[in-house]
Amino acid sequence: MSRGIGVLPAVQDALPDWAALLVALLTQLGDVWFLVLLVGLVYWFRPDDREEAAVLVGLMLAGFSLVTALKYAFALPRPGRPLAELEALGPLARSLYEATGTADGYGFPSGHAVLTTVVYGGLAWRLSIGTARQRAAAAATVVSLVCASRVALGVHYFVDVVAGVAIGLAFLVVVNRLTARYPTDQQTVAFAIAVAVGVVALVTSGAAVDAVLVFVATLAVFGGLQFARDARDRSSA
Repeated sequence: MSRGIGVLPAVQDALPDWAALLVALLTQLGDVWFLVLLVGLVYWFRPDDREEAAVLVGLMLAGFSLVTALKYAFALPRPGRPLAELEALGPLARSLYEATGTADGYGFPSGHAVLTTVVYGGLAWRLSIGTARQRAAAAATVVSLVCASRVALGVHYFVDVVAGVAIGLAFLVVVNRLTARYPTDQQTVAFAIAVAVGVVALVTSGAAVDAVLVFVATLAVFGGLQFARDARDRSSA
């Protein structure tokens, strides 16, 4: 049963063939492009939560590096049991499924599980939309759906996503406690953590391309956000 604990075959057998593309689209709620877009929109369109959103940007980038470091440290394979056979799909569906429902690289922990926990959990923790209970329920729902989709697609074992959620929660709690100690400069603390984790990812991965890209992005985004904050402070002075 390995890391799957017998869950993977049961989940895949329960899904009809036509659901494969829907599951592949659902998993995009935890994909890097969607998370970056989501946090960017929150930063841009919710000025009242802009400082909190800037902190969340730092946590998200730290999460990217954390996933990279852990994947290279454990170097465990993926299941290699796709939900849909590409030959059974039409040309358009095949292209869409390949882009959204497949994955390569190492399998433990699930990056989608870690990052959705960090991002959606961070949004629930820091935003002022609705009540805290409503935000927590919404975050838990999205994280659960994304984790289920990763197992159903056959790109992760059950243990991968459970460990990913646990790692994401632990990381979120620790970082939020650290940033809370510096209420007037949480953004700098969040990005300092992101840089530190980025260095770990560089060392662990042997300066793999993805680790380098995230590290450079962390430095660039931090510089940009600091410039934007200084400009707002000057204009309001």
